[in-house]
Amino acid sequence: MQPSLARVWPELPPEIAEHIARSLKRIEVATSFRLINKAAAAQFRGPEYTTIRLSQPVSPYAFAAHWLAPGATRGLTREQRVQLLCLTAASGVVANLEAAQQAAGCLLTHAVFEAAASAGQLDSCRWLRDQECPLSEVYGHESGLLAAAAGGGHQHVCEWLLSLNVSFEPYRLNSAAGAAHGGHVDLMEWLLKRMPSCGRGGSVLVSVAHGCDLATLQGLQLRWERLQPKDKAAALAAAAGSPKPDWAAKVEWLEAQGCPWNAEVAKAAASCPAAAAADAPARLAWLRGRGFKLTRDSVWGAAESGNLPALQYLLVEASVQPGSDRDAGEPAALAARGGHLAALQALHAAGWPVNINSAGRRAARGGHLHVLAWLVQALGAEAVRLDARLFGEAARSGSVQLMAWLRERGCPWSSSAFTGAAESGCEAAMEWLA
Repeated sequence: MQPSLARVWPELPPEIAEHIARSLKRIEVATSFRLINKAAAAQFRGPEYTTIRLSQPVSPYAFAAHWLAPGATRGLTREQRVQLLCLTAASGVVANLEAAQQAAGCLLTHAVFEAAASAGQLDSCRWLRDQECPLSEVYGHESGLLAAAAGGGHQHVCEWLLSLNVSFEPYRLNSAAGAAHGGHVDLMEWLLKRMPSCGRGGSVLVSVAHGCDLATLQGLQLRWERLQPKDKAAALAAAAGSPKPDWAAKVEWLEAQGCPWNAEVAKAAASCPAAAAADAPARLAWLRGRGFKLTRDSVWGAAESGNLPALQYLLVEASVQPGSDRDAGEPAALAARGGHLAALQALHAAGWPVNINSAGRRAARGGHLHVLAWLVQALGAEAVRLDARLFGEAARSGSVQLMAWLRERGCPWSSSAFTGAAESGCEAAMEWLA
């Protein structure tokens, strides 16, 4: 930062400084304005000025200064390196994407391309195409790029993708479904008009039931008698988990069209998207009031998604029982894998079985120290089994903090830990083991 700015800043009245900051984007305050001097950093220390989201445009200077600094990505796993590339591609700043590729030190993958397409960042897409970034997870298999762009509502990216010398023809129906899932009705219709031979099948029905309103669902020109029963059931479940406010009306209408009930309907309501998660108990109560039996499948969905309000309703109000087979402890293991400690604690408090060893390994594999620590404290280290297998799972997570915590408690380890750390792609984990 220029020395003159550092000298002038202390002389500015606080209200003037605030006015200047309000005229800038928050990301500009966070990456430039706060760097003037210590006084500026102290004045703008709130989370709105100190949180930098990689999916938002960041000045190339600030981005490079951070990510190209020696050791900047040393503590990142391979998954986190790909995430860095995905988030940067979604920001649309190609200069930063180039820097991120250099910093990440890994190959560009189809996931990076899909992130750019989903965010509608055509400049990123063009750059990735020039770099021969893969169009699909497996060469020659279905490309999800068109569906990703459609799901984000980005017709201009869809048009560009369709202009490439690539055959997206077999996947246009999936793309229309992607647009419908995101609630982009006009784009869905635009895509459907370009594939008259495909018709409007079950995948579009399910996506419209999820992402669109009742009027759009009713307006689909479907031949219900030709739809597979599984598609009809999936549509009913999609409506039950829809983020739209008229989800109940859609469920009633689909039921009237002959869509059958199954366990997936309540499971979808229990694990609905974050935007509607708080509404899950009311949805489950509504389904229950219509005579639908809530089963442990719903508990699985709530535990896996970490939807605590839904889980508490199912365990307390609906008194759903776990059963006595070996799968009864699976919800606890799913909660542990996702790092959902509150959900795991709720299951334990309600008397649901916890396969402690399995839950511990899954928590370690996810790098969830807080979950593993609770398991050891509440249920005992002997039950969790602090052994070399558990340590190997922790190594695969790439979490140095978790491995150090285990070693402090005498957990043994073997050569498999090196293999696991190498698989994680985390340099810091490998160095710690060495």
